[in-house]
Amino acid sequence: MGYDMYIKDVPEGDDSGYFRLNIWGMSRYAGIMEQLGMVTSDYTLAPWPEKPDDVDWEDVSAVRYPEDYEGDRPVKPEAVAYAKTVDAHLAWHPDPPFGIALHKFGSNDGWLVTPEEIAAALESYRTHSGEEVKALLQGELDYWLQWIAYLERAQHHGGFRVH
Repeated sequence: MGYDMYIKDVPEGDDSGYFRLNIWGMSRYAGIMEQLGMVTSDYTLAPWPEKPDDVDWEDVSAVRYPEDYEGDRPVKPEAVAYAKTVDAHLAWHPDPPFGIALHKFGSNDGWLVTPEEIAAALESYRTHSGEEVKALLQGELDYWLQWIAYLERAQHHGGFRVH
């Protein structure tokens, strides 16, 4: 298991929109980002939106992935409304953002890390010296720099989802 991250608005077939961290790697990177002020946990996240009784997860999937259903399942208006509510929950962050909301790196539920969060995270990252970053990474700088490049791309393409 791990975390698969996908840039939101990347052209189809462009593999630069994907980044992966295993469970240990995400834990480590979240800790490093916390030390660099790139993430924030100073907030209270609302509970997960309650699903209406007349909507099941297949209804939500039919809204999210209509190409997989091809008319086999009628789309319920209640499922569309619920999917929009869930999308808003997945994208929520403190306003203004002071970095990436840390809970988005705690599960692979499809959280949307927004361009605003990424901009705040990168702004904080750039206040630290290269030597300070190297010391935190203990010689594992190459993949970290790929992560930073990924964040920079995602910032200009709608953010990224964490699955």
